[in-house]
Amino acid sequence: MTAAALDAAAVCFSVPFMSALQQRVAAVATLAPLAELSADQLAELDELLGAACELEDLPGKWQAAVLEPELRAAGAPPAGGGHRCH
Repeated sequence: MTAAALDAAAVCFSVPFMSALQQRVAAVATLAPLAELSADQLAELDELLGAACELEDLPGKWQAAVLEPELRAAGAPPAGGGHRCH
């Protein structure tokens, strides 16, 4: 993560009260792909998080950006990998 992205992430996730969704995102903010976001992308995500109540309230690309590191941290196989039913 670049210094600018780290600074933006610190601002993005340093509010005194965080919703459950904001806490959920903050928990995986240091993991890819969230850790690789630019300052502009973090600002966009922060704005969306301020208006969202649930993960489903976010646009699909942001839902995926949160779910990917959560699943990876839980030991799920990478997207597109693992066993598939035929």
